[in-house]
Amino acid sequence: MNSQRNMSEQMGAALRDLRRQHGLTLREMTKKTGLSTGFLSKIERGFSQPSINNLHKICYVLHIAIDDLVPLKQDEPEQELPAADLPPLIKKDQRSLIYNVNNVVKLESIFSSSAQYKLDVLTLSGGKVEYASKHRYEEIGIVSQGKMEIEFETGQVYQMDEGDALQIPADIEHTVRNLSENVCVSFWFKLMDEGGDAEL
Repeated sequence: MNSQRNMSEQMGAALRDLRRQHGLTLREMTKKTGLSTGFLSKIERGFSQPSINNLHKICYVLHIAIDDLVPLKQDEPEQELPAADLPPLIKKDQRSLIYNVNNVVKLESIFSSSAQYKLDVLTLSGGKVEYASKHRYEEIGIVSQGKMEIEFETGQVYQMDEGDALQIPADIEHTVRNLSENVCVSFWFKLMDEGGDAEL
């Protein structure tokens, strides 16, 4: 329980610092996200953990990916290592937890030190699980276990089986759904365009 509270506090502090760096007040964040000022304040103080939907809304306004919170949560600043110094193998237990809500939606970072790309793994529990997302970068998802559906705000619907891949353009809202009764695991390769983000 303490580790969950510590995670919430670290995430809240990171979000507060980013909001201040953007020169935004809580009231301005309320207008941009549709979330109440009181709720945003609780998140920043670590008293409440946002749903994956609400966290996406906050990160979108702050021009960051959710996994940008990983290095901010660590005690020491993350250093980008030269390619030759990178470990050749990332074991499953070496992933960095970004987000976990009751083991229903879990997002873990595999690679996050590069400014050009990031790689995450998304685990959805069995049964009907869905959430909406919108971000300022392109990403490519590959399903490794189970079956999922992704619906774009334009009305296009894609069903993905194991081994299927889908490219999602930047700034397109999409809803992710688990279509199987079992766990669905997918890997997401995010193409970070810092120059493009700076223009937004």
